[in-house]
Amino acid sequence: MTGVRTLTLVTLLISISFFLGEATADEHEFEFRFDDPTDGSGDIDADSTLDLKVEIENLFTDPKDFQLDITNDGDLQSSGLKTWWSHDGQTAPSSESTNLASIEVGKNGTIEGITVTIRATENALYGEYNVDLRCRDNDESDPETTEQIIQLTVNVNEKAEVSLVIAEGGSSEGSVDVGGETTYQVQVNNGGNRQDTFNLVISSNDWDSSFSENSVTIDAFSNQIVTLTVSLESSADYGDSDKLTITATSGNSNDATDTLDLDTYVRVYYGIGLDAVSQSGSGEPGSTVTFNFRILNKWSESINYEIVKKDWYRGTPGNPPDQGWSFTDGTGTLDAFEEITTPSSSSVKVTISSSADAGEVVTIIVQAKVSDDNDNVGTIELEIEVRVEGEYNVQLVLPQSDQINLPTGQSFSISNYIQLKNFAKVNDLVTITASFEAGQGADWTLITPDPISIEASGEKPLFISVTAPDSAAGGQATLKIRAESGGDPSVYDEATVTFRVDTIATASGPETDQLSEKSDFPVDPIWLVSIVLIIGLGSAAVLGLQQKTKGAFGGSEQSVDDFSDEWAGMENT
Repeated sequence: MTGVRTLTLVTLLISISFFLGEATADEHEFEFRFDDPTDGSGDIDADSTLDLKVEIENLFTDPKDFQLDITNDGDLQSSGLKTWWSHDGQTAPSSESTNLASIEVGKNGTIEGITVTIRATENALYGEYNVDLRCRDNDESDPETTEQIIQLTVNVNEKAEVSLVIAEGGSSEGSVDVGGETTYQVQVNNGGNRQDTFNLVISSNDWDSSFSENSVTIDAFSNQIVTLTVSLESSADYGDSDKLTITATSGNSNDATDTLDLDTYVRVYYGIGLDAVSQSGSGEPGSTVTFNFRILNKWSESINYEIVKKDWYRGTPGNPPDQGWSFTDGTGTLDAFEEITTPSSSSVKVTISSSADAGEVVTIIVQAKVSDDNDNVGTIELEIEVRVEGEYNVQLVLPQSDQINLPTGQSFSISNYIQLKNFAKVNDLVTITASFEAGQGADWTLITPDPISIEASGEKPLFISVTAPDSAAGGQATLKIRAESGGDPSVYDEATVTFRVDTIATASGPETDQLSEKSDFPVDPIWLVSIVLIIGLGSAAVLGLQQKTKGAFGGSEQSVDDFSDEWAGMENT
């Protein structure tokens, strides 16, 4: 019996030893655990990285080979997290991988510093995440008994962020009709990594403004569009504007805010603004004068405009310029609320008549309008003028002497003694003035002509009349004459004429000029005197011959006195 008991006890001890040895091998051949930090957790901000370390301890008396895997990287990436093994405890892998195929651990040894790197992208969502790690014994084939799994814990910190923009296709500058309203589409962006509620506030505005909703709840990294309405009173005028500021504040953090400024302008349907850069232009006959304008579109859309001639006149209204003048419209395109100075290529052009007189002024009434404004709703007018000018050159020419004799009491014209010549290539309107030198001609009568229109390179007599009183007999007076260009008053010429007054009136000399300039006597007075003398001499010769035939002047052989019948018997009386 003792032998049986001993055998039974030995068998029992062997069995217990076998089961104990098997259990120890299954549960404690290695241990996979946290290294640094010891709790296996860490916090991370968006757009940053975090390193967490683990270790493997080989509890077996023989070396072992292990394989490590991150098993839920795909799920983590959907939340904005990326993970990989960055160190195997001895070296850094050459690539970012979620698998370490082989880590050798000596008998009863430990490998520390096996590192998992977690990167949170800028769009990583707020929250707590587990990183699943698996350690497998490559020397065993049964995964259920040869692998261990642990979980790292990663907390993605909250990020609150908001931004305001005008929705695509919109503008932060708008316009509104008088008494109307306009709307803006404002996009609220939640740039934070957590759902947030944003409060919207309007400030700095003078006009009535309101939101379709004053707060919006938006998921992380999403946006929502709200409508802002601006209303305008009927008392507003073009040129008025209103600037308002929108402020959005995060409900998760009062520090997360953003603002957006909006400008609203009063617009005018078919509205045009027009100012001339210069309202006056000048040029020579035949030249073209260009007028540039500052033109403004008061409407919120692009327009085509035109600047046209409504009317024009020379000097006074109702007196149009001659047909040699021409006008070219100005045209162009303006964007919404755009103001430009019209380029010369598309500006108003006025061509001066080639026969225009110097000093001539043509006034033009121009209209600016939107091309399709057929009812002239927004048409505006202003005046411009064109003055004819050139290189002026007028001179006074004395073809005869500057000394003139004249009788008293008779009107005398000096048109044969002085002429006006225009040496310029442009017509001119010349003003003639005349005056006697100081102390002379006080009682004389002086008549000067109206301004004289003279063509380019033209020549005209000067119709100035003087009358010397009887008291001036035997005296003299000097007349100073001035011709001034109408195109350029700085251009002038002067001449002097001296009058010598006869002591008695004669039938010759200056009296022959008493006829009107337009009907001057066609025969020179000297010819008249000559004709009279010839006629007189002829008559005397005929009479002498008659008397000689009668024995006068010793023309007969009879011894009688030499006298004609007409003179015979004179001595007997």
